[in-house]
Amino acid sequence: MASPEDSVISLEYRGRVALLTIDNDRKLNALAQPQYYDLAQKLREIALHDEVFVTVLTAKGRYFSA
Repeated sequence: MASPEDSVISLEYRGRVALLTIDNDRKLNALAQPQYYDLAQKLREIALHDEVFVTVLTAKGRYFSA
């Protein structure tokens, strides 16, 4: 699993919204197996927050994900 420093997926809470952002523009935001595990872990974390009603998955750069 990626450490927080190595993660290309960030998680931010804005009130009732959880915002997941993929930030790996150099590789067109492509996800390899470790990033999928990281994404799954973050989704499980969000599921524990009863106050979150909406989860948004977005990406930085020119492409959402290759």
